[in-house]
Amino acid sequence: MTVLQLIELLQTMPEEAVVLLEGDGAFARVAGINLEKSVTVGLPDEVILFTDAEE
Repeated sequence: MTVLQLIELLQTMPEEAVVLLEGDGAFARVAGINLEKSVTVGLPDEVILFTDAEE
């Protein structure tokens, strides 16, 4: 999924909805986002969503 695809899907959701990530049979609230620039020519940059470590 690209950033554009994610934005387009999120725009169809209620603005007050909380964003969660599913993993290991549990859900965690998204706490932030990082951009990792690609160091390899031809590979795209990556956007990483991270969760709240306290949840």
